[in-house]
Amino acid sequence: MFTAAASACRASGRGEVFYVRGEAGIGKTRLVEEFQRVGREGGFACHTGLVLDFGGGWGLDAIGSLVRSLLNVALTDPAEARRSALELALATGLAKQEELVFLDDLLDLPHPPDLQIIVDAMDNDTRRAGRIGVPARLVQRASGARPILVVIEDVHWASETTLAQLSEIAAATTRCRAILAMTSRFEGDPLASEWRAQLAEATFTTLDLEPLQDEDARALASGLLAASSGFVERCLERAAGNPLFLEQLLAETQQSLATPEVPGSVQSLIQARVDQVDIVDKSAIQAASVLGQRFDLLALRCLIGNPHYQPSQLFEHRLLRPYGDAILFGHALIRDAVYETLLRNKRRDLHLAAAEWFAANDDPVLRAEHLDRAEDPRAAAAYLVAVRRLVESYRYESALRLADRGLEIAVAPGERYELAFARAELLEQLGRVREAVAAYDLALTTAMNDRDRCRVRIGSAGAKRTIDNMEGAFADLEQAEHDASELSCTEELARIHFLKGNLFFPSGKTKDCSREHEHALELAKQAGSVELEAMALGGLADAQFVQVKMVSAYKLFDRCVNLAQKNGLVRIAAANRPMAAIALYYSGDTATALDVALLAVTEAAKIGNKRAESIAQNAAAFCYRELERYDEAFDHSEAGVNLARSLGARRFEAIGLYLRGSLLRLTGDTDAALYVVNEALAIARETGMAFAGPRILGELALITDNPEVRASALAEAEGLLAKGAAVLNQLEFRKAAIEASLKDCNWDAAERHAELLEDYTCAEPLAWAERVIAQARERLAARK
Repeated sequence: MFTAAASACRASGRGEVFYVRGEAGIGKTRLVEEFQRVGREGGFACHTGLVLDFGGGWGLDAIGSLVRSLLNVALTDPAEARRSALELALATGLAKQEELVFLDDLLDLPHPPDLQIIVDAMDNDTRRAGRIGVPARLVQRASGARPILVVIEDVHWASETTLAQLSEIAAATTRCRAILAMTSRFEGDPLASEWRAQLAEATFTTLDLEPLQDEDARALASGLLAASSGFVERCLERAAGNPLFLEQLLAETQQSLATPEVPGSVQSLIQARVDQVDIVDKSAIQAASVLGQRFDLLALRCLIGNPHYQPSQLFEHRLLRPYGDAILFGHALIRDAVYETLLRNKRRDLHLAAAEWFAANDDPVLRAEHLDRAEDPRAAAAYLVAVRRLVESYRYESALRLADRGLEIAVAPGERYELAFARAELLEQLGRVREAVAAYDLALTTAMNDRDRCRVRIGSAGAKRTIDNMEGAFADLEQAEHDASELSCTEELARIHFLKGNLFFPSGKTKDCSREHEHALELAKQAGSVELEAMALGGLADAQFVQVKMVSAYKLFDRCVNLAQKNGLVRIAAANRPMAAIALYYSGDTATALDVALLAVTEAAKIGNKRAESIAQNAAAFCYRELERYDEAFDHSEAGVNLARSLGARRFEAIGLYLRGSLLRLTGDTDAALYVVNEALAIARETGMAFAGPRILGELALITDNPEVRASALAEAEGLLAKGAAVLNQLEFRKAAIEASLKDCNWDAAERHAELLEDYTCAEPLAWAERVIAQARERLAARK
């Protein structure tokens, strides 16, 4: 089957997926090794990755190993060699410049300062998407030069992220000359979960391996041992078709043909075999079992205190085998059996020695896990250090797992609080906000003082705001403000007032919103926090925006963006620059607004902020529409709609469709315009008419030739505005209503809408509105 698949892959340019399942020792690895032999003979490049349940090492997971292999980097190559290989991949086109952020991460390389700023600005979904997608794209490009076989073993231990990466690689096989082969045990098999649905795109073959039939078991036995005896018959019977068990039994027979008893399990058999090796090798393999299934020879030498040790005899006994630059146990069951031979004190001492080794080699995760297995009281603190390191590199899923474990074993109150608080923040970063709220409640019970409680309540308020629990958020902030005031915590107070301003914003309490953000700005300056200062400026700008003070809003947005950009706060700059473009557009400077919008598109795309990019694309489309450059306007409105759909942001999708409808009207395609605007209106009715309904209805009134539809649309929009709707509805609807009224020769209505627009924008002169009003009155005067 594999030979046929390899031949078809070479011929058609389309690969497939083989999924090999079976119990431990049934021969999964042996089968995929044969796949590799067939593949190499057929011109395939073979790349492997091994999922480990323990001891993989920092940056050496299955997919990280695969990426290194694709770039021709050994597992033990230093950072300089990895960087050189990456530069070569960029030069040859195997890797792309825009993937560099994620490739650095996959290769465990430090980011240069310019990329670190971008990484810091990305949200977790963007980082995760890059880590998941880039390995598949590498496979696809590499297969252009030569067909590829990717083998990933033991996916029953794979994390959620690893499974997502594998599903992307599986999908890539449908588009290139690549075959993916995976192995899994039945126990813990992820194929039984929802992961199977993610693999639906690929051509998928599942191979379930059964125990060897008697004749095949005898053939294997005859190949391993020439003798034929009653003992061999008992071995065949005891192995029950499991080739690993049979192989180990017969290897034991080679050591002692006179053995009268057949061991009852692989574990007892391996333990018996370990007892037969010399004392140095026995000590070495026991130490190796502490390190995990795959380990580094230097680490093993350190643990046994022998800098020149070579495991040659263990290789000959097939207990260990070389694995690239590392060493691998012949099977995970062998490692488990050897580990069980260790007495508790010996196991503890070896884990402590391993912890010291990994501390010296800057792997805080394995240090913590070895201290945990040594039952050392320092383990919880070590988990906290590891969690913080993982958070620094934005590995939130891994950090959460360690925080959970650390919290299970932590005894010291301070450690329990820090781990509980870190866990709550991690859940929030991962988008599991309701769980985060509960986790903040737990952290509050572990807090040791008012400062701790203040930090927790600020975090809890932010999470509650996300799930629209405004009352709970206000309650948290009130208590946090009391504690922060008592402790004179200026930075915390700045954050509290900023959050309060954000809570007031959606309720339309603009004066309260402005007051809180002004207070936050003052406190941020006192605390010397540029980040909070920029955030407060953005909040103040929002408050001015909703009061239709666009000139003032632009000035504040501009200050926010410039301050953020100057200090490397790219995320804040990217979030506020699109709004600066919109404010500038309505202030009347369309050309400059376009420049700002186009820059906002580029900067938001660079960090993967799709929400900001969608707003920026729409801002650019508005500017191009105003400048009557309709082709460019169509391009940007299309991009905005696509981004909104990728986000599942239906309200933004409605805005993009409304904009496209207006462009179709302006370019004379009335039928298409009517269809698209009705599509936008349907979404608005589904998601809430207050956000975009009035302006969509205004556009419908302009497009339709049916006077009744026009009158109904205008009336419905005015009713919505009377109840309260987003600020841009007032501006765009009045403009459309003026034009629709003029189209109907309803001069009084046109004048009324012009007066209402004038009244609405009287708080601060608005050049865009003044131009609309002036043009309307010119036309009204002309008809007289």
